[in-house]
Amino acid sequence: MIRRNQLGCLLFICLLFDPVAVATSDLSDAARRALATIEWVRIPEGEFIMGSTLEEIEAAYQGAKLRSSMLERHTFEAELPQHRVFLDAYEISRYEITNAQYRLFIRATRRPGPRGYQGEDTWADETLNQDKQPVVGVTWFDAQACAEWIGGSLPTEAQWERAARGIDRRRYPWGDTPPRPQQHANFARRYNHPTPVGQFPKGASAEGVFDLAGNVWEWCLDEYSATFYKRSPARNPIHLRHRNVLKDRVIRGGAWDVGRAFLRGPLRFKFYPLDSTHNIGFRIVRKIHDQE
Repeated sequence: MIRRNQLGCLLFICLLFDPVAVATSDLSDAARRALATIEWVRIPEGEFIMGSTLEEIEAAYQGAKLRSSMLERHTFEAELPQHRVFLDAYEISRYEITNAQYRLFIRATRRPGPRGYQGEDTWADETLNQDKQPVVGVTWFDAQACAEWIGGSLPTEAQWERAARGIDRRRYPWGDTPPRPQQHANFARRYNHPTPVGQFPKGASAEGVFDLAGNVWEWCLDEYSATFYKRSPARNPIHLRHRNVLKDRVIRGGAWDVGRAFLRGPLRFKFYPLDSTHNIGFRIVRKIHDQE
């Protein structure tokens, strides 16, 4: 059965290219205006350690069981093996892409607005349509199209995890301290909807990226594979096979409606790329040399 937005999204199947190769000078005026609203954080080139050890996975699994998170052991085992990764320098948006920024994109491109899992109009809900809230109700294809429109891309899993965990392998973006509601992140339905971006400065990453834990799940560029780490390239890894574009994509970071077990930096989750919900949004990365 063809899912919601599938026909429109399929138009982008043959357009997947080097996702951060568009020069700023080639952007439309509308895309330039949108780009000007995004604040960027530079992540320098270098090596970091990605994934988790067996001991860390066992501890995370046992902790999740105590809190009845319903996460199964195999979810954590997808973080194996721990491995070293080298990334070229890149920039990542300090905040998740907001409703206001996404409106600029759909007005310029005439792409359909955000929709919930049942096809409902996301922006008809006042708890989801505020300008400074992260946009939700977007498919993976919607998110990647928006990123490409301004000359960027969704982050790879490795880029996302490097931004979230730094070079010191933090359990959470702010460190190893367990998440505290109303201090570090928006989770466990404390607000029962996404909060405006940047509301939790104590939950920022080492480089000052906000909301990498909680608020909304974030689409990553990669297809999901529980075993990819076993064969992952050591430099700029990405798992995206053009012939299998409808495979589940990676989502990261947890959301406003999940428990603390989902907020760990190395946790890998997945979602079908043609579906959208009220708890998944995205942020954008771009190459350093794209900035003018």
